[in-house]
Amino acid sequence: MPAVGSGASDLAVQENLLARLDRVPVNRHILFLVGLLGVIWILEAFDIGIIAPVLFILKNEWQLSPSSTGLIGSAGTLGIVLGLLPAGRIADRFGRKTTLIGGIIVFSIFTFAAAFSHNVTHLAIYRFLAGLGQGAVFPVPYLLLSEFVNKQWRGTAVGLANSLLGFSYGLNTLAGALVVGRLPASDAWQTLLMIGGVPILIVPFIIAFLPESPRFLLKVGKIDTVRAFVEKLEDLSHVPHDETLIDRDSLKVLEATAQRRVSIFDLFRYPYGMRCVVAYLALLSPFVCFYVITIYGPSILQRMGAGKENALYYTSGLLFLTVISTAIAGAVGDKISRRWGLVIIMTITAIGLAALGAPLPRAGIITAAIVVWAFDYAGFPLAKLYMAEQFPTRLRATGSMLGESITRFLGGVVLVYLFPIMSAVMDASALYLILAVLTVLCILPIWLLGFQTSGVSVEQTGTDLTALAKIESQKAVS
Repeated sequence: MPAVGSGASDLAVQENLLARLDRVPVNRHILFLVGLLGVIWILEAFDIGIIAPVLFILKNEWQLSPSSTGLIGSAGTLGIVLGLLPAGRIADRFGRKTTLIGGIIVFSIFTFAAAFSHNVTHLAIYRFLAGLGQGAVFPVPYLLLSEFVNKQWRGTAVGLANSLLGFSYGLNTLAGALVVGRLPASDAWQTLLMIGGVPILIVPFIIAFLPESPRFLLKVGKIDTVRAFVEKLEDLSHVPHDETLIDRDSLKVLEATAQRRVSIFDLFRYPYGMRCVVAYLALLSPFVCFYVITIYGPSILQRMGAGKENALYYTSGLLFLTVISTAIAGAVGDKISRRWGLVIIMTITAIGLAALGAPLPRAGIITAAIVVWAFDYAGFPLAKLYMAEQFPTRLRATGSMLGESITRFLGGVVLVYLFPIMSAVMDASALYLILAVLTVLCILPIWLLGFQTSGVSVEQTGTDLTALAKIESQKAVS
């Protein structure tokens, strides 16, 4: 086969670079990028989750009503929801890295400013504005990891980086436990929000050390930049610069889609309309109880009999446990499949939710809580990576962020607002049974209609199959 050099088509050059990128094993530079994205997740998740101990403190300090509690708890997520979609278009047009940096600056500034709130309205507004920045940040590491890491290790890398979210949520709850009883309540919640402004300090490191997505760079014509990046990875792994390497299936995908203009409306057409329904419901499944247990975790455990300080420590311990379960889930997604791994994990979560509200002895309640926290968090690397794998590169950020927006609105705004109100008027067994049923209903479409994405390049999983079939048909006729 002749070398893919300057005389070859741009598409052949692009596919050669992508095939070489998928061939490169996980080396120290890839691990560094996974670690850097993991640190970004830690800082952002700390900022999102800091509202849990803040609310726990303010509930008595400000004598919050159930509706005020729900308003503050859901305001940040509403900001995330509204910030996601424009951020997706920005990421698809101007790059993943640019979107990431802008989002971090925005949420850091407004979280710090929230420490100086004087009432519920001010605090809710600042959390909403911080959420706009968080919405621009959260999905980007999933996109970068899906576009950096080879197809054999994609799920494992996402699982490892995503596992740090649980560590971060546990960290801010632990911080809340440490300040409760040691600082006056009026100082404790302000201190926590001021700490939430720290992530802005990582921006210079992102600018210096985080590369842009190679797949995005190819789409905007920066082939030489991608070539230098791929050759650097190959040199680190002692892999030859093979300019003859081509994945024929992926090249067909590039040929089928190279001249096609894409827009957000493609998400509502075949085949992406159905893919959106399946992937978004799959992502909604863990979101059904994620925000509930993350924001109201200490209150849930206190209602079950834990003391005020112990409720924070117990919640922190449960969140640290998710570090292990999430990392394992990412590897399971590579070995079994994103689809079946998610179905199994979320079914177990639903069983745990039903048990959490049942009149069980103390040991049973503890076991149910461990199952819910560990398995619900473990669903995210599979659900989010599966969603990112449904779309072509030019729509990947937009499609993923639309899914994040819809699912976070339903799970993080609607359910978070309603949960304290429902808790005040409903029996615990009925409340948690409702959450369990919703979790199962959301996972049914991927069980029945989902397809395998593990071990396949994102070019192939995101292919418009009808366009590819048309190309093949035209070739056959000619």
